[in-house]
Amino acid sequence: MKKSIVSVLLLAITFGFFGKSKAQEKDSLYEARKLKIDEINFVSGYYTQEGDHSSIGGGKGDEALTNISNSIQVRLLKNSQKYEHRLDVAVAVDHHTSASTKLINNVPDGSPTNIYSGKISAKTAASSGTSGVTGASSKFVGWRIYPSINYFAKNLERNTTYGIGAYYSREFDYQSIGGELSFVKSSQDNNAEFSVKAMAFFDQRLEILPVELRPVNTGVNNKKADDDEDEDEHEGNDDNYKLWNKNSYSVNFAYSQIINPRLQVSLLADFAFQDGLLSIPYNRVYFTNNTVSSEKLPMQRMKIPLGMRLNYFLGETFIFRTYYRYFFDDWGIKAHTAQLEIPIKISPFVSLSPFYRYHHQTSNDYFKPYGQHNPGEKYYSSDYDLSSFNSQNIGLNLHYLPLESKLFKSVDFRYSFYKRSEGLSAHNLTFAITFK
Repeated sequence: MKKSIVSVLLLAITFGFFGKSKAQEKDSLYEARKLKIDEINFVSGYYTQEGDHSSIGGGKGDEALTNISNSIQVRLLKNSQKYEHRLDVAVAVDHHTSASTKLINNVPDGSPTNIYSGKISAKTAASSGTSGVTGASSKFVGWRIYPSINYFAKNLERNTTYGIGAYYSREFDYQSIGGELSFVKSSQDNNAEFSVKAMAFFDQRLEILPVELRPVNTGVNNKKADDDEDEDEHEGNDDNYKLWNKNSYSVNFAYSQIINPRLQVSLLADFAFQDGLLSIPYNRVYFTNNTVSSEKLPMQRMKIPLGMRLNYFLGETFIFRTYYRYFFDDWGIKAHTAQLEIPIKISPFVSLSPFYRYHHQTSNDYFKPYGQHNPGEKYYSSDYDLSSFNSQNIGLNLHYLPLESKLFKSVDFRYSFYKRSEGLSAHNLTFAITFK
């Protein structure tokens, strides 16, 4: 059913973009213009991290991870005297390698193997059977592909824009289908703008448990870690893995206002709700009585971020871009995030933008470190993403405008270093190029 809805959505976008009624042919306001490629965006990224709080290992173990990503987006435009139509078509592919991946199918050295007598994992109220995501073949482990398509129609007389979009993402144990609707209203002088966007994602995940917790009928043998074993190996009959749903809904509001020629302010408010399997089945949790289970979290979560942006133009050389966000959810997390970025115009062609981001969050109600959960707790996790920590992210962006080039519109290099108070650190390098 969901695939049918997405198919109808894509057909509607296609015919809405390229079709033209007889009434439009007679109306001079709909003067035919050729479809053209406005720009092509290519982005390539490299990310690497180190840490010693692996969630697959129950909050202990190597977190080393490397991710390489590449994406391409083609933007098409079609204009009339009254409307501007835009179609963005994109596809992206990621590949990551992780030191802790092998722990899904191997018991961590020195860790307890006695199974906790409570429920092994959290499940959704209803299973979707075995349709959709099937199999956890080793050749797909570490890969993710996620295409998207977005269509926007701007009424040039009313200064309003309507948008619709569709998304898809696939990993070896995960599949997501999503859609969005958006509306933007700008003032006639373009000094003020209000936007709202609603999004929904329907996900499916294979319940791949840690090896020592799997029922016998999965066909996977319990075994100890073996350094010679392929870390991405997945044995057994994949059809025996259960399939669970997760649904995510969000509404995003934004209002921006130009106060004067130097100052612009934006207010942001989001509301998000998730329902389904929100825990990660192969994340382990160890208890004080030397037993082990998989992570178990509530099957619903509400998240509300509130934010503000303030941009100040200091002459023609400096721009101060500031951002603040307050976040809270019904799992007990409260977080503050602040960022400052200062683009500096070096020449008409080159600008440098140093930036700094600080984040502080409290722990959620269900997190405890390795071996500190008490038997009898209803929910439990040792994922340090849900812990209390401070983090800092510092970096530099180089922006180049080849004004005389007939091929390139812009080129960007961006590097950042990320450090978390609990020990995780990461380097992130991004290269982006826009073709005319």
